[in-house]
Amino acid sequence: MKKHFLAALGLAFALPALAQKTPMWLDPEVNRVNTQPARASFFAYENESLARLGRKAESDRYMSLEGTWKFRFDKDHDKAPAGFEAVGYDDAAWEDFPVPGLFEILGHGDRIYKNNHYAWHTQFDSNPPFVEEKNNYTGSYRRVVEIPADWKGQQIYFHVGSATSNLNVWVNGRWVGYSEDSKIEAVFDLTNYLKPGQKNTIAMQIMRWCDGSYLEDQDFWRFTGIAREVYLYARPKAHIADINITPDLDAAYANGTLAVRIAGANAKGASVALRLVDQK
Repeated sequence: MKKHFLAALGLAFALPALAQKTPMWLDPEVNRVNTQPARASFFAYENESLARLGRKAESDRYMSLEGTWKFRFDKDHDKAPAGFEAVGYDDAAWEDFPVPGLFEILGHGDRIYKNNHYAWHTQFDSNPPFVEEKNNYTGSYRRVVEIPADWKGQQIYFHVGSATSNLNVWVNGRWVGYSEDSKIEAVFDLTNYLKPGQKNTIAMQIMRWCDGSYLEDQDFWRFTGIAREVYLYARPKAHIADINITPDLDAAYANGTLAVRIAGANAKGASVALRLVDQK
């Protein structure tokens, strides 16, 4: 009896351990890790004049990370380089690759269009959430950037507009987070990872397929990579985190109203002033 009890107890401890080994890209319970909550789409400028212009590139709070990154393409996920996110990793032999940029358009992998069946149906049987590592293209990215010294003391965020099928992010060798919502932005708070006034290493990895690919299957071209803008931006510690505006009309349909709800971050005791202007 004692031996059976010990065996059962050992199994009970082993099961959680086995569950923890499931990689995020095969775990249907994991969709995002350490990403910022979804919010209204806006860029917070440092003054009204810049806000009226509406051009992020002219703001000192904005740093584009579009352009050339060091890049390695691996046809099979299990062949992707280990430890590539480390600050001292040698990427001299890697190719220069554009961000945004799609693997298949830029010479890596096969372009697939399907209006039925999953993209992998000639390779393995569909069995959610399983996808193979074989032929599961993986792109590893690295870039060294110098963060403005005057961003010290501010919140610094990393915006990736669209990464298919998933995205892992590291900064200075430390893992930051994960996302597999491939057609919407993923935003990560890098404040505690970056060193303003110094050079910093940002690394990313993207896979062709993950468990989320079962849910995102549609009759479109199956491309892998980054399809929208990528940038860093800074915010003061106390700032507007989200804003919700609901327009309405009175009973006579003569006068309009705007109900505004604002969520603040680190803004206890702060006040907000609103002004409505036209497009002129």
